[in-house]
Amino acid sequence: MTTVFKKLPGVLSLNRCITATDALFFNQIEGGGTAPLNVTRAGMRGTQNLNKVQDTRGEVSNIQVTDSAKTSANAIAMVATLAVTFHPLERGLNACALSKKDPEELLHEFRGSYQSFIERAKSSEGLREVGRRYARNIANGRWLWRNRKLAAAVAIDVVANGQTFRFDALAVPLHHFNDYSEAEQQLGDLIRAALAGEATFSISITATVDFGRGMNTSIEVYPSQNYLGGDKPKGFARSLYYVGNSPASIGQGSEQQEVQAARVLGQAAIRDTKAANALRTFDTWYPDFASHGQPIAVEPAGANLELQRFFRPGAASAFSLAKQLNTLDPDSDNGMFMLACLVRGGVYSEGGDS
Repeated sequence: MTTVFKKLPGVLSLNRCITATDALFFNQIEGGGTAPLNVTRAGMRGTQNLNKVQDTRGEVSNIQVTDSAKTSANAIAMVATLAVTFHPLERGLNACALSKKDPEELLHEFRGSYQSFIERAKSSEGLREVGRRYARNIANGRWLWRNRKLAAAVAIDVVANGQTFRFDALAVPLHHFNDYSEAEQQLGDLIRAALAGEATFSISITATVDFGRGMNTSIEVYPSQNYLGGDKPKGFARSLYYVGNSPASIGQGSEQQEVQAARVLGQAAIRDTKAANALRTFDTWYPDFASHGQPIAVEPAGANLELQRFFRPGAASAFSLAKQLNTLDPDSDNGMFMLACLVRGGVYSEGGDS
């Protein structure tokens, strides 16, 4: 069998081995009850805030239609729920086919190298570390995004395969992956077992986010924000993600606007893809980590939206490492990164005539 492949198959895609739900927002009411925390759409009159030279005699007001999500006035905290399932890595290889110019033996050899790497990884310390890193990002509430930064306290309750765990999220590190607690290690071992195909279960996660008791007022929280593109209706400022009740559209084309009082749209939520991105933000194996000092999301080329940069160009990319599955050690930095990429899934096709 070839030690290092010169190219990947012309058609190559990997199934995700992690499935996350939307993270739904609820109001926690005094006494223990909960109620959906909704997104509301309303018109408002704001002010212009443009970074350009303007005639000071121009229009100052900025009429907008915008979405917001706020806790109820009688809520004592926000609750967010998320469910995550990990699937066996050996089922990850989806489409694997040859382009016209690929040699026949490439298909058989690449499939064999993939399965061999997975077999070596099943009981490896590398796969355990990937499991622990997922466990840490569940425990520290990274998936809550901005809501975590605004919180006075966050309690994370986890149920996995009959075991229960509770974490003080703000006490769990965000920027390093060592000194794991016993609970993190136990949860990480369960994740490793699921990825190795030894168990099947879903992980139920509940975060109780306390923004500070005694405020007795509504507090703005932050679900995902929708991207509307360049053709959004004039005056429409912000669209937030919600599930459930579906209201009337923003408008027909870019010429008509809603002219209504504030209205409830549906239950606020963080998108499944945004939650999954946070859970896999644990790549500290990339070449520039020593200088950058922050974990980035596991991406084949190290793509980072915040800095508009690829942290894994060329030989450091998963596209290059995938050609080395026969020689990769699952316990090495490159091996652990590659395992995390297999969990993520994606398209790795090298192209060529098909």
